[in-house]
Amino acid sequence: MDIIEILLMSLSLSVDSVVVSMSGSVSLGRVRPGKILAVALAFGLVQAGLLLSGWLLGTSVASLVHRAAHIIGFVILLYIGGSMAWSGCRKCGEEKVDLNGFSRLLLAAAATSIDAFAAGVSLAMSDVGRTDIFLLTFVLAAVTMAAATAGVSCGSLVGRKFGRPAKVGGGIALIAIGVKLLCGAL
Repeated sequence: MDIIEILLMSLSLSVDSVVVSMSGSVSLGRVRPGKILAVALAFGLVQAGLLLSGWLLGTSVASLVHRAAHIIGFVILLYIGGSMAWSGCRKCGEEKVDLNGFSRLLLAAAATSIDAFAAGVSLAMSDVGRTDIFLLTFVLAAVTMAAATAGVSCGSLVGRKFGRPAKVGGGIALIAIGVKLLCGAL
């Protein structure tokens, strides 16, 4: 993976975190620096941890499905990106998120990071190496922490205005990376 792909994937995977932290900032009341740091750490560390966990699981399974690994990776990224873009296009009710309390914060962080786990599996099946995945994990954690910090700081007003277009753009970027993986296998 080159640095552009790493940044695009990190930005794409962090979109849900910024949208949820924006809408959840309403539940926090007065936002103190300690609360912003807690939200940023929770979202960033869970996102990075699930990406790495998915990659580790994927590397153990990739040898079993080696011939179809690139296709499986493409399908996973196509599904994640398509779902993300579709949810950005749909008009649905405003989601209420409560970021008060450790368990609610971790639940919100995990809910926004499931796609990172699947992306990790996909990357492992596409022969993404150890160096690239560690760099991606670090960049993803940093980008997600910055996104969550901005989300909590800016609040739900910005989330309502830019959340849907960001989801669509992030989904399209993941699909494009999946197509590149598939083309590399052919």
